[in-house]
Amino acid sequence: MLEHLTTKNDREIFFPVFEQEVVGIISGLVSQNYKMLTKGDGWTDQDTCLSIVKSNYRVVENEEVLIPLQEQMVNHFDPSVLEDVQIKDHITKGGAVCYAEYILPKMKRTVETRTGHTTEIGLRYIMKNTFDGSSSVVFYGGVIDFFCTNGQIGGQFDVARKRHTKNFQVDGFIQAFDESIERHKHIVNQYQEWADTRIFDSRKVMDLFRTLTTGTVDDPKKRNGLSDRLFAQYLDEVQTRGKNVFSVVSAMTHYASHGDDGRFDLTKAGDNGTLFKRQEQVSKWLGSKVFADYLEVA
Repeated sequence: MLEHLTTKNDREIFFPVFEQEVVGIISGLVSQNYKMLTKGDGWTDQDTCLSIVKSNYRVVENEEVLIPLQEQMVNHFDPSVLEDVQIKDHITKGGAVCYAEYILPKMKRTVETRTGHTTEIGLRYIMKNTFDGSSSVVFYGGVIDFFCTNGQIGGQFDVARKRHTKNFQVDGFIQAFDESIERHKHIVNQYQEWADTRIFDSRKVMDLFRTLTTGTVDDPKKRNGLSDRLFAQYLDEVQTRGKNVFSVVSAMTHYASHGDDGRFDLTKAGDNGTLFKRQEQVSKWLGSKVFADYLEVA
């Protein structure tokens, strides 16, 4: 896959975005404040209307951010590290929301539990870009558990955001990339600490899931079933990883990474973008005071 990083290629995610006038179908009046963004130039049946945005909206095409990111990866890593890089593009809402995911299998470290179970935690990057005004351009550095393909995105320290304005530049992403390398080491060390932290009372795990998902432990009106399914996943994780905080975290990251396992299935309206949103939510859970307080009594 190295050639996909060093050359411009025919990945579908590199589609061009065209700007067109918004015209009243009856009056023929041309809007002065809005424009239409399309995937395709509007002359074929395959073209897609992505959105209607304000006229000062700065289109940042995927190629504009992904090529510099790939160049930075090539400059930073030894070619042997990038030989088997996995690239997964996720195009949702007809192209209005795009995710480009890069997984580096050779950038990995091992976490071991008291049960003797070992898993390798690898490095991954995700670039999110939109063409409907729903989000800034976002760069995530994160990790992936190669044992079960659970993914976790990082927190504030390795997320760079840029708005779609005329002053958009990619410099901030280059800095975030460099910082995420160190952040990866920190996260893996954190995983090992979670693996070493034993859990003696499983009821506290259920209370944690209920509080994270509903904001309360015992209000039946706010229960939505998610906490029960997370707890069931935790019990499955315990069979392999043991009774520790790593199993708690793995239950949450499993929810964020699997949408077709029979327990956390996506709805008909769901897609890969939904899973990334789940990963954002889990990242917030893991960085919350609720989770920090739980670790004190686990």
